[in-house]
Amino acid sequence: MADERRIHARTETRLSGTLRCGDDHVIGTIENIGVGGVFFATEDLEMLVEDGTDVTVEFAATTDDGETAVSCPGRVLRTERYFDGASVVRAFAIRFNEQIDLTAIRVAG
Repeated sequence: MADERRIHARTETRLSGTLRCGDDHVIGTIENIGVGGVFFATEDLEMLVEDGTDVTVEFAATTDDGETAVSCPGRVLRTERYFDGASVVRAFAIRFNEQIDLTAIRVAG
C-alpha cells in the first residue's frame, strides 16, 4: 500500500466544491486544502467512491484577475463516515495528481 502520510501543509477552509467520478458528482465542502490535496466532505451518501478511485475536485478560487474555476484530478486515499452533530457526512482524503500553486489563488472560502 502507498504511503498515505501528508507531506504538505494544509489550510483549513470551508470552500464549496464538487467531487466528480466518471459521470457522477456530488456537491460538498473542502474542509482543508494544500498543494498536494484536499479533504472533501459531503452529506450526499449516494455516489460510490472507494479508496484508490480516480476523481476530480472542482472549486472556484479568487486570483488577482478575478474568480477562476479550478479543476484538480487526483486519487482517493481514504474515505470516512462520521456524524457531525446534524447529519451523517462522508469525507474523502484526496491526493492531487500534480501539485497546485496556492500562492496564486485565494481559497479561504
